[in-house]
Amino acid sequence: MKIISWNCNGAFRNKFAKLLPFGADIWVVQESENPEYLQEKGIKIPADVHLWHGDRSCKGLSIFTFNGYKAEKAAFFSPEFKYALPVVITPPEGTGPKFLLVGVWASVVKENHDWDYIGQMCEFMERYHANFDDNSILIGDLNSNMLWNSYYQKAHNYSRFLELMAESGLVSVYHQLEKCAQGQEKIPTSYYHRDPKRGFHIDYAFMSPKRIEELHKFEIAGQEWLEWSDHVPLVVEL
Repeated sequence: MKIISWNCNGAFRNKFAKLLPFGADIWVVQESENPEYLQEKGIKIPADVHLWHGDRSCKGLSIFTFNGYKAEKAAFFSPEFKYALPVVITPPEGTGPKFLLVGVWASVVKENHDWDYIGQMCEFMERYHANFDDNSILIGDLNSNMLWNSYYQKAHNYSRFLELMAESGLVSVYHQLEKCAQGQEKIPTSYYHRDPKRGFHIDYAFMSPKRIEELHKFEIAGQEWLEWSDHVPLVVEL
């Protein structure tokens, strides 16, 4: 099973073909259009399922499945959390059990600025942590790093988010594999204004150590992707 997460920086209808060569089973795409918008524009992405959540039809959070993988919104899905999309993934018969996948795009929450960026994700995990188990995966653009921890209230900062993930039995794949401390990442996932010299590590995949042992590949794409976005894709293969 291969999963890709990518903040496409908008206009995904013009960029989705860039992901097709990966042959991934699941795409988690931030800043993407909803199915109705794509249909109006005559865009046909060859996915089995396209789930979407967000405020603006042209800029939200999508999860696509391919190759016989199915997805449906989890029972605890709440539209209150505009940039967290929990879904239950059903692999093709005989290839594995169902599991929880949470796609995320931590962004500004106009109605409640205490929930901006990592704040909303802390609230999400505090409320729904009991739904996670050893097979669960959380992946996406968290727009956060330990370097900016002090900018947020302690109750909802990046340190608190990491505590909540650990309580749920999930750790960052990159940091686990590289044995790297948070805030000391050597490989960026996003580049401010697409400037190759201003890179930051703000996109993550979280899994249980048990799941990480099953990894076949974890890859952060290179700067050639700056032609299309200020973020590069994360590729997880189990």
